Amino acid sequence: MMRENIRRFVISVIGQCLYRAYHHGWFRMDVTDQDARWPQGLQDLFQDWSASLARKSEADYEEVLTQWQPVSFQAFWMRTLELACTQGDSAAGRWCSLKERLNLGREEVTLLALLAAAEYDWHILRALRFAMSEPNPALPRWGFLTRMLALSDADSGQSESALNPSVSALFKETVILLENAEHAPLSSAFVRIYEPAAAYLLGIPVTETSFECALPLADLDEAVSRQVLAVRALAAPVRVAVKGAVGSGRRHVCRVLASALDCDGIWMFDLSQAGSFDEAVVRVRHVRAMAALHRALIVVTAFPEAMERWDEALGIISGRLHETCQPVAWMLSGDVPKWLKIRPDARISIPMPSRLERAACWRAGCGALLGDAWVEQLAGQFLMTRGQIAETIQAVTFHEAEDEENRYMRLARAARGISKEGLGGLATPEPARVSFDQLIVSPECQTALEDLLMYARHRKELAKNWGFERSMPYGLGLSALFSGPPGTGKTYGAQVIASELRLELYRVDLSQLVSKYIGETEKHLSELFDAAEQGEVLLLFDEADSIFGKRTEVKSSVDRYANLEINYLLQRLERFTGVSILTSNFDSAIDEAFMRRIRFKVPFDMPEYEARLTLWKKFLSPAIPRDDTVDLEFMADTFELSGGHIKEAVLRAASIAYGSEEKCVTQDLLIRSAQLEYKKLGKLAPMIRSGRYDENSRWN
Repeated sequence: MMRENIRRFVISVIGQCLYRAYHHGWFRMDVTDQDARWPQGLQDLFQDWSASLARKSEADYEEVLTQWQPVSFQAFWMRTLELACTQGDSAAGRWCSLKERLNLGREEVTLLALLAAAEYDWHILRALRFAMSEPNPALPRWGFLTRMLALSDADSGQSESALNPSVSALFKETVILLENAEHAPLSSAFVRIYEPAAAYLLGIPVTETSFECALPLADLDEAVSRQVLAVRALAAPVRVAVKGAVGSGRRHVCRVLASALDCDGIWMFDLSQAGSFDEAVVRVRHVRAMAALHRALIVVTAFPEAMERWDEALGIISGRLHETCQPVAWMLSGDVPKWLKIRPDARISIPMPSRLERAACWRAGCGALLGDAWVEQLAGQFLMTRGQIAETIQAVTFHEAEDEENRYMRLARAARGISKEGLGGLATPEPARVSFDQLIVSPECQTALEDLLMYARHRKELAKNWGFERSMPYGLGLSALFSGPPGTGKTYGAQVIASELRLELYRVDLSQLVSKYIGETEKHLSELFDAAEQGEVLLLFDEADSIFGKRTEVKSSVDRYANLEINYLLQRLERFTGVSILTSNFDSAIDEAFMRRIRFKVPFDMPEYEARLTLWKKFLSPAIPRDDTVDLEFMADTFELSGGHIKEAVLRAASIAYGSEEKCVTQDLLIRSAQLEYKKLGKLAPMIRSGRYDENSRWN
């Protein structure tokens, strides 16, 4: 119905143009000139005017055009409102909504109808060309359209102002496009409608999956709802950053935000689909046009950081996106980039769900298949978003015959693969599937680790039942320093602790944590500890002396800010209720204030003979072929190497043996590899004296 309304109105507009052109003598209907006669298609198009169009005399044409009664814009718009309100025509409703939102005038609506109808009706396009008296160009020119849409010749200036590309919302939102405008005067530039816009306005079905309907505000929790309401109070057009981990419900929040901003929904803009900067710019144009038509909040996601010159391109693309009058939301998983220029009061942060919320998600997803004890274990063990928990449960197929522990183990394996986001880029999860009996350390170290595990397992009951939580309101967390030379098993020991306590181990990325900008390091530390406290995770600060080092004498502002960072770290470490392990090759470099707050100091010394022999046997397993010359007792007695260096020596010898014809590890290969480990350490290899190797041996 709306399409027919548009068609009749457009024919009327073209007819008015033809009448005025004929009236002023801009063209004549010469019966002797076959090219000037009305083509049969135009006769069919204008047959509603008068049956006398079939006559071929100039007088007949003049009579028809003079007697013709055009359809006024007012009549067209009243009919559009009637179709939208009383008859529920969805296409008519789109026109009404667009006119109201973009504040379109008579000239703009008429231009939109004219171009949309010509896009899908060949006869109307032919009539438009006929009115231009310029049959070759496929598109009308801007100068012709402004004169054509004027109510009279005297009103052409008003039409030019209304259709000014720098003023009209249709041009600014790229619903209507100018072509060849850069290389020619504006009056001769071609004008066309964006094809998807024409289909949308004419009610032609198209396959489009980028639009999602808005959701009511009641679908959010209280903390996020407050942030959404604060953004709604900002002046239009709104530019907002929605920050949260993958699976935290950022898209859901954007759909609710769309409702708060009086939008009908969101229009997703996945930048990763753009293979180049030019393609990204084209997609920006498409998104702006479709968001304006659909009354949608533009949601930008997935930045393709690998694209060439992407840093430069993003600034340009964000600038073009922000030119639209539609609200724009940027979906982020990390910090807001500086080029985005989003104000602090226009940022919505989605927190990680608390342990109670995670347990509720696990319980709802697993139902009766998993008991409360296992649900609580999963909720505490994995710092995951609601979306990640749902994805984990969906990835596991449960069997009726298996017990709850097996179901838990399979869920834990799936969660370990999916849980990548909890601590953002500040810490990365590492596998910790090793047991205590696999750790080869000195008796003193083993005793210290057993004491640490005993405290970790009972600290909550100790605090509650024996009253320590009242006398020590904070400081009941577990912090430990694993110190010793390289390769003695410090990191491996942290993995053992995490495995024994059934905690996920996160290695802190010090390169991301420490920033040269003032205040950034403290902000990163705050994010790290806040996220870690929400889940029962183990934080591993490897090579901790680089950040937990001694404070320096204040001689400059740099020293003062460096000491402030250490002081802040001291406070957060003392109040941290989780498990944190620091490893260092030089414990003497650790600040004394940190040493006081560290509850357990575990020494990882160089292994003695028996431990070294065990390590050689462990790494040179029976699966590795070796000849009769291999003497591991000799290797353990001669070379005082740590477990890490023994592993490297065995691996080097095995790789050389595998590439040889014999494919067998020999004693000579082991000695050569062990001596190379000494050279790596900058130490002199021991003199080899034995029944097999004397002081003149080639290995000395």
